[in-house]
Amino acid sequence: MQNEKQDRKHLILHDSKILKGLIILALPLFFSNMLKSLHDIVDSYFLARMDTSEEVIASTLAAINIHWPIYNIFNALGVGLGIAGIGIISQYIGSGKDNLARTYGGKLISYSVVLGLVVNALLFFGAPLIASWMGAKGDTLEFAIVYFRYRSIEFVFVYVFLAYQAIRQASGDTLSPVILSVVAILLNIVLTWFFIGVLNMGIHGAGLSTLISQIVIVPFAIYDLFFSKKHSRLTIKDLGFDLPIIKEISKYAMPSAAAQAFSSLGFAVIQSMILSYGDVVSSGFSTGNRISSLLLNPVMAIGSVATAYIGQNIGNNNPTRARESYKLARNLSVILMLIGVLLIIPVSKPIAEFIVGSKNKAIVDVTVEYSIWILGTQPLMSLFQTYLSVFNGSGNNKYAFAMTFTRLWILRVPLVLFFMYATEVGYAGIWYAMVLSNIIILFVGHYFYTKIDFERKVHLDDIRST
Repeated sequence: MQNEKQDRKHLILHDSKILKGLIILALPLFFSNMLKSLHDIVDSYFLARMDTSEEVIASTLAAINIHWPIYNIFNALGVGLGIAGIGIISQYIGSGKDNLARTYGGKLISYSVVLGLVVNALLFFGAPLIASWMGAKGDTLEFAIVYFRYRSIEFVFVYVFLAYQAIRQASGDTLSPVILSVVAILLNIVLTWFFIGVLNMGIHGAGLSTLISQIVIVPFAIYDLFFSKKHSRLTIKDLGFDLPIIKEISKYAMPSAAAQAFSSLGFAVIQSMILSYGDVVSSGFSTGNRISSLLLNPVMAIGSVATAYIGQNIGNNNPTRARESYKLARNLSVILMLIGVLLIIPVSKPIAEFIVGSKNKAIVDVTVEYSIWILGTQPLMSLFQTYLSVFNGSGNNKYAFAMTFTRLWILRVPLVLFFMYATEVGYAGIWYAMVLSNIIILFVGHYFYTKIDFERKVHLDDIRST
């Protein structure tokens, strides 16, 4: 156990081949992210093949598509806690303060449970209002409420797993969370096929299968945290609520959570605007985003590992290595994205047909049109993601928030409104707004990057005693 832990720490803090370490640690995350992308299209795949009318299928797909940005808004708190956890815990590990790393990990778990319960209640009881606000009507509204309520129950379990993932990733263990994620994804695929394809449960089957798959893996994550023979273990006394530590976690988590939430809220607003063009355009937009997420998978994996590299090396008082880690992660991400664009654009139509079914030709056509526009700017998004990694890893989460907020609310949403009401380009204005905002935001990111000093942001003593 100790040797494995030291090997990971040496890889991040001392190994001369930083690029090798980034790739080694990113590969499990990349594999997991790929499966998660498939996980995200499982519901669409089986619902699109129900034995019913095209109108009902379009309404069902629209219902789960409008759920995506809403889910991400509420999921933002868990993601923010996870990002903060990686940033804080990695700096403590890099500083040799393993006891404080464990203490913060325990409080992170407790914090996640409470927030998950709050979000569960808000989304379950607020589902009708939220779905209506998103512009859902008729069958789409009915299906959306059902799906929202099933998915609301999983938030406690999702938040706890995100905290577990952050604790492990901060120490360089990217494999353990991936194994559990793979189990959840495979279980979800089987259950979705059974509930929808065999039992004909429709939208109920889609929601229930995802809920069960999220619940099943959490006991194993908890066991690993407290009884692992390979990794650092938490104890019962590490749990609970300590106000100074909760404030410290919140200080780093809230900018990240707000960035995620405002980003998702921006997508929700855009999605509601797109619904005004009809369910076909809405489904095509969401399907195109799922295709682009396939391309982002390696970049997201590299970004997560880069955050731990940057955090641990800053904690180890090695800003030069932290900067070098960022630059190598950035370059690797851009190269992989360029290759991915060249591979995916020619096959975007077959991928769209796989997700929504070839018989839904109108949705496929919109998906392909959107994909060509958005995939063309994906190499730029690799720069965006690595900027976020360096901001979060260095403890400058406020810049991540500012960058994300600017992209959605200062650039993208106003551009969408401009193309909708000041031009006659139709729904293609959505694509133009996405592309322009992805280009302009990089200038903002570069400006913030010039302000990063790569200095420690965490206390090296127990803040409860100060």
